[in-house]
Amino acid sequence: MAGDNGSTSIASATLEAFKLVARLSWHRNLTAWVFIPVGVLVILLACFGVNSLIGLSSVSFPASVACLLVLFLALIVLDMIIGDRKTRAVVNIIDVPAGFALRWINIFFTPSFVLLPLSPPIGGVEVAKIIAVFLIGFFVVFIATACIARFLHLISGTSKRAITERAEEMGDESDAIPLADSTPRRQNSETTLTSGWSTPGFPGLPDDSTNDLIAPQRAQDPSRIRGTGGPPESDTPNQHVARSQILQAPLPLTRPQRWAAFINLNFDRLTYLFLFLFIGLPIYYSTGYAMPAQLTFNILAYFTALSLPARWRQFLHPVLVSSGITILGIWILGLIRGDSLNTSLSAYKTGTNYLDLWHGEKQLKMPGTGDLLVSALDASIVALALPMFSYRMELKRHFFAIVIPNVAVSIGSLFGYPVVCYAIGISARRSLAFAGRSLTLALATPAVKNLGGDANTVAALAIMSGILGALIGSRVLDWLKIPEEKDDYVTRGVTLGGNSSAIATAVLLVSDPRAAALSSLSMSLFGIITLALTSVPVIVKAIDSLVDL
Repeated sequence: MAGDNGSTSIASATLEAFKLVARLSWHRNLTAWVFIPVGVLVILLACFGVNSLIGLSSVSFPASVACLLVLFLALIVLDMIIGDRKTRAVVNIIDVPAGFALRWINIFFTPSFVLLPLSPPIGGVEVAKIIAVFLIGFFVVFIATACIARFLHLISGTSKRAITERAEEMGDESDAIPLADSTPRRQNSETTLTSGWSTPGFPGLPDDSTNDLIAPQRAQDPSRIRGTGGPPESDTPNQHVARSQILQAPLPLTRPQRWAAFINLNFDRLTYLFLFLFIGLPIYYSTGYAMPAQLTFNILAYFTALSLPARWRQFLHPVLVSSGITILGIWILGLIRGDSLNTSLSAYKTGTNYLDLWHGEKQLKMPGTGDLLVSALDASIVALALPMFSYRMELKRHFFAIVIPNVAVSIGSLFGYPVVCYAIGISARRSLAFAGRSLTLALATPAVKNLGGDANTVAALAIMSGILGALIGSRVLDWLKIPEEKDDYVTRGVTLGGNSSAIATAVLLVSDPRAAALSSLSMSLFGIITLALTSVPVIVKAIDSLVDL
């Protein structure tokens, strides 16, 4: 009889905990599972439309970057027509899916590393040469870009007036686009219960800051949790005294409250673990379709990478760690089915993206995890228009400090890297891949394809450039004596955007949104210049001739 009462008590507490979680987090879940997916779908539909228009011409240009520029220009025109306040309301709506895409841009880069085992075999000597050219080239180009940008910034005379003009042009800092306010905040479990989540993440995913949440305390003020049996609020004169006494001697949380706090704190991990165990694995082992299992495992691996201590993440970037865990997990899951690693990774990315599906191509394979994440990366690229618009006045003032370094680096990369690489014995196609080393992956792939370079090599180079810039870029700028004051965002943004693309831009979104805006423009401009040059047949022939092609 006692056992029955215990089971009933546990069942009742469990039900009460889930009711509490559902009541206090429904708005966040509605945003995460409805508004964000619909918004991302709309962004991808826009990319599809632009891609269809580009397809009518003979130009090879990524639709995501075209949409970035169109959105940026459209917001500027809209601001001129309807004013700042109404335009900001439009931006806040766009920020629902765009903010998500920017917050989780790093996870969209993992397929490039996960698929590295499928790359053609390469000799150890050539690998050493590639690493040497990559590291030396990275630092040379990084330092050169920083010096040119800093010099142009100083001679333009904007350094001394940047702070005062910043106040005049941007107004109150609290009016910034929400995605710019990304400073991690600690929250305890009771605050989470009271207010839910303020910003949506991956459907069910929190911001990176949730990895800094502290464990729930054993005793807290039950009045902080509404509707769960806590003492009623009172307007009596003794209210302050009563609350002080409660805070001094807090009552323990009830069992449902403790469980609800735990569920809220681990809601995202529990959700994806449930989907992996009870949806992904059954589908994988009964039908052979790997995407649901591999996608949820990839996301859980990224959570694991984010849970590492902050000092470890300075050297172990979440993209690298999560990719390694994902490869290991895919290999183990495939072994259970009797599949080799190559077979399992082939199912991870089948080459069927949203453009292929919506163009109605026949006999397509079912999309894999890599296809979904790479497709979502297009939404992240488009979303970079928001920080660019937020700090448009800075972009206008420092336009030439952005253009000149990017033109110089683009031309130098196209004609310098292939010559050096081929001269020291790197194969012709891999030498051409170095021309896109500094580009974001969305632009590097078509640019190198135009040249006839190796796609796998440029993918690894582009992602590693981003990770290296994110890890040590700020330290190198400090070593160069680039000041870290408010007027330094120009050099930092231009240098990191032109050398480390979207991954470094994602870091700047947290540390310095103004630098992130310049980084976005620098990244886009650098990519556009390089892609435009590689679309000219005469230039392509000239570059190919440097490697005897």
